[in-house]
Amino acid sequence: MEFTLHTTFESLAPLLPAWNGLVEAGVTNAPFLRHEYLSTWWSTLGGGEWQGGDLAVITASENERLVGIAPLFLTANRDGLPALMLLGSIEISDYLDLIVLPEFHPAFIAGLLDWLDKHYLSAWSLLDWYNLPQDSPTLKFLQAESVKRGWAYSQEIYQPTPAILLPGDFETYLAGIDKKQRHEIRRKMRRAEESGRDVR
Repeated sequence: MEFTLHTTFESLAPLLPAWNGLVEAGVTNAPFLRHEYLSTWWSTLGGGEWQGGDLAVITASENERLVGIAPLFLTANRDGLPALMLLGSIEISDYLDLIVLPEFHPAFIAGLLDWLDKHYLSAWSLLDWYNLPQDSPTLKFLQAESVKRGWAYSQEIYQPTPAILLPGDFETYLAGIDKKQRHEIRRKMRRAEESGRDVR
């Protein structure tokens, strides 16, 4: 696996389609991981949440195919320590993660930590990652790799994001609610369609 450090979004611009394709096929498909969102977030450092930082996006390819992205930046964290944070941290983005194909996930994390340890260690003292989904495999792989290296690892719930799991299609959803609610939704849909406006 070949790792490359990117310190500007200009160098990442050619990867935009592959980046977003990787988000859609990756372990966490969230709008907060898309190239457009994170490049915009970076341009304002989260709307001013961060006073400064250095972009440190690390991409990984296998046989010239993009298989992983660690969207990171180096900054002083809330405790004033030099930390590698996930782009999008902390308050604006609900879900953050590494952007990686599931089959490359363990190897990507191991390779990323090796690369950071060898090439970038003097710059940071910790990885301080927020807003990872609780079911993200990144957490268990990161813990396993930290233990293997003798690094300290801790995990805590910061602010839970409420969520409701929905079925895969609208008709299944309608079948699962009571008759009165289903009738009301269908009535409102008919009225919207009859309004003459372009409603979808």
